[in-house]
Amino acid sequence: MEQPLVSVIVPMYNAQNTIRRCVESICGQSYPNLEILLLNDGSKDGTLAVCRELAAADARIRLIDKPNSGASDTRNQGLALARGEYIQFADSDDYLLPGCTERLVSAARRHKAALVLAPYRMMIPHGSGYDTREYSLLPAGVYTKADYLWWVIGQPASFYFTVVWNKLFRRDVIAAHGVRFPAMAFTEDQQFNAAYLHHTEGAFVSLAQPCYCYVQNPQSVCHTQVTLRAMLEHRKRMYGIYSQMCREMGLYEKYRTRLRGIYLSLFESTLRLGLGIPKR
Repeated sequence: MEQPLVSVIVPMYNAQNTIRRCVESICGQSYPNLEILLLNDGSKDGTLAVCRELAAADARIRLIDKPNSGASDTRNQGLALARGEYIQFADSDDYLLPGCTERLVSAARRHKAALVLAPYRMMIPHGSGYDTREYSLLPAGVYTKADYLWWVIGQPASFYFTVVWNKLFRRDVIAAHGVRFPAMAFTEDQQFNAAYLHHTEGAFVSLAQPCYCYVQNPQSVCHTQVTLRAMLEHRKRMYGIYSQMCREMGLYEKYRTRLRGIYLSLFESTLRLGLGIPKR
């Protein structure tokens, strides 16, 4: 089977302790035709030195050292530089599981897919080690855009559907429609995915085997800086985005009750915000 170029975009900031594991998991993939874009977002630790060493050892790595501008802008710069037919994302503190890219690309080629996604493993800090769990919300198979949207609306806040690192994207769709990450502190992945879904057609393929290992960071933005009010505004925003998409596809009446599930969840958030109840 033909092996089209895949661009793997890795933004990093102060990741000297984890970036080697991440990059080596990419370089060690069974799928060889990779362009690995390492974007150092103004790190103040030894991240750049580690990446220079890694780049010297693998010609597929392109190292970009840039002033700090945040994760969204850094990923967008990676998209502007990417030359692959397909796009993958990885975060600097996570890593790809063996065979990840090969399985994603094989499914994309076999089904002429608009999007391929796979389960992921989450490593949750526990004492001196980690608890490992596997997450998948979509049974393995091939879906139409309408069917895929049905599943997304049913789980609008789940990592499985909202993140970008368990998915394979087509670069031509991203380039043709200017799909980019918005400049936001959180939820930028979900809005990128929604914009991509809005502009693409074709098959949506769900794999059975996990492809990515997400290492939970208790100090990340989503764990330390997201207020209930910000989450409330985000849910309102996504309700509007998904509702409009359903209207354009002629699915609003059919999906109306499912969409209402997003809307009704706002009442619980509003109540908790007013009563000062911590978010669970």
